[in-house]
Amino acid sequence: MSKKEIRKEILSQMKQLDKEHKLRADAWLKNQLINNTEYKNAKRIGIVLSMTHEVDTYPIIETMLSDGKKVFVPNTNYKLKEMNFKQLLSLNRLEKDEKGLLYVNDDTEITDQLDLIVVPGVAFRDDGYRIGYGGGYYDRFLSDSNANTISLIYDLQLTQFEIESHDQPVEKLIIFNT
Repeated sequence: MSKKEIRKEILSQMKQLDKEHKLRADAWLKNQLINNTEYKNAKRIGIVLSMTHEVDTYPIIETMLSDGKKVFVPNTNYKLKEMNFKQLLSLNRLEKDEKGLLYVNDDTEITDQLDLIVVPGVAFRDDGYRIGYGGGYYDRFLSDSNANTISLIYDLQLTQFEIESHDQPVEKLIIFNT
């Protein structure tokens, strides 16, 4: 199967997850992350503002903020196909961009200097290579980043696919077995 076909199939499975089961999985994944050494040692963390079918990052972000972490979320320039991270001070100050994705509209710090990035994705191999949403934003960003990388995933996201030269693996996968 092509990456596009794998993406479509796994997104469909993610969207069909039972809500109660997903809540339990997301809580377990959050606890695994916040008890992780990389998280504990990180002061500046990049994390995505999740969509409903993804692991829910909003409770994770709330914990990060209450733990005194500096939280940064993707700041995307679609025309230039570039992404950096912008500091999030509150979940109450988000707006939607032209693609309907939430972002920080406040005048806060923009950076590519992070200690840890919680990398989103649709499909993953055991060795950390991932299929995202097809824009290549994370692969480009990670190719120049020294941050530790972790992805929080459901086991249904594990699959096999051919890696390409631009693909960047995630260092650690935290996997919930459904």
